[in-house]
Amino acid sequence: MADRRLQVFHAVAKHLSFTKAAEALFMTQPAVTFQIRQLEEHFNTRLFDRAHGHISLTSAGMMTLDYAERILALSGELDTRLRELSSQVAGPLLIGASTTIADFLLPQVLGEFKSRSPAVLLRLFMANSEAV
Repeated sequence: MADRRLQVFHAVAKHLSFTKAAEALFMTQPAVTFQIRQLEEHFNTRLFDRAHGHISLTSAGMMTLDYAERILALSGELDTRLRELSSQVAGPLLIGASTTIADFLLPQVLGEFKSRSPAVLLRLFMANSEAV
């Protein structure tokens, strides 16, 4: 979900090569150059020093890399959390257990389950083993 320009910038900064970044991203080198140029225009600053076929990050580029890594990590985390939310189990769940199990094992297990699946309505049926 993160801005594609930040993803491209991150790849170029990590590879210190437009060509290698393009290969890693399955893009053409001119497309990578275009994305970086757009980002530099957006921030109105150079992010890379280009000299004699080599590139290096400017001080603005180093700062941008720090933020880009955090933004990309948060974006990935958001994607994961939203996927978890959309596939979350909901509804009633009836659990039958003997008194011993219900008293000693299930409180911790059900507490953990409830924190991970808050949309599930838990009901516990306690009885002797034969009745369960």
